[in-house]
Amino acid sequence: MLTDILVYFFHAAALVFGLLTMLWAVSVAVKDASLVDIFWGFGFLCVGAVCLYLANPRTPYLWLLGLLPVIWGARLTIYLALRNLGHGEDKRYVAMRKRSKLSEAGWRLRSLFSIYWGQGLLIMIVSAPVWVAMATHVAGRVVTSGEDTIYIHANAYINLLALLGATLWLIGFLFEAIGDWQLSRFMKKHKDYDGPQEDKPVLNTGLWRYTRHPNYFGNACMWWGIWLVACEAPWGWATVFAPIIMTYLLTNVSGKDLLEKDMGKRKNYKVYIQRTSGFFPLPPKDKSEVEA
Repeated sequence: MLTDILVYFFHAAALVFGLLTMLWAVSVAVKDASLVDIFWGFGFLCVGAVCLYLANPRTPYLWLLGLLPVIWGARLTIYLALRNLGHGEDKRYVAMRKRSKLSEAGWRLRSLFSIYWGQGLLIMIVSAPVWVAMATHVAGRVVTSGEDTIYIHANAYINLLALLGATLWLIGFLFEAIGDWQLSRFMKKHKDYDGPQEDKPVLNTGLWRYTRHPNYFGNACMWWGIWLVACEAPWGWATVFAPIIMTYLLTNVSGKDLLEKDMGKRKNYKVYIQRTSGFFPLPPKDKSEVEA
């Protein structure tokens, strides 16, 4: 069982880190470290695709588990590519380069280890439910009938826990996809705004009326859903650290807190923060409940 886990892990990791290294070389040529953002979802797509390739036989359960990160990764990659390409290096990476006080060549080399390979490591850790569960899907039970040996696959079919996980994943997928679509429309509508920063419009309709980060909430739901699906396989439950890490990243590191650090300085956004849940969707507070 451990050998199977290592086989799935190293095959997926080889593809992820190989592609990240090639993407880093492109980023050096165009001087844009933020290309790595587009790869985030694609990395999980690669893990799911490699695991499906290695799976034998590909049971309905394995198709479900493998396709969940593939579908999510494909949507997110397309969305981020359409949104980010052609706009130059993201200001976060420009600020990181300035803080490093390194030469251009020194910074680009450091970005390989700290940004590109760092993201690869996170992808492999967070995707653990996929490669662990798919590697351990074969039960250790063998039935012998005459001269034929039949291996019993404990997870050949999609059971209740996997259905619950897939349902939670679907809810999360819709939250993220619809939230991103609503945000894209809002930004397009107000792209020519040139008034005071304090009065800049804030998206507070649709899913954004109930949570300030429907896309992050949806992302967390998807990874908890994938973990539930993985729990149908031996040792899938042991990868609970993966959705915990993803949720922590979304709420405390690169997601919610980082985004609101600057936006929270705006008057309109301060009111929005007071009225609207920061993560879990909840009815907005009444204006009378919000401090003036």
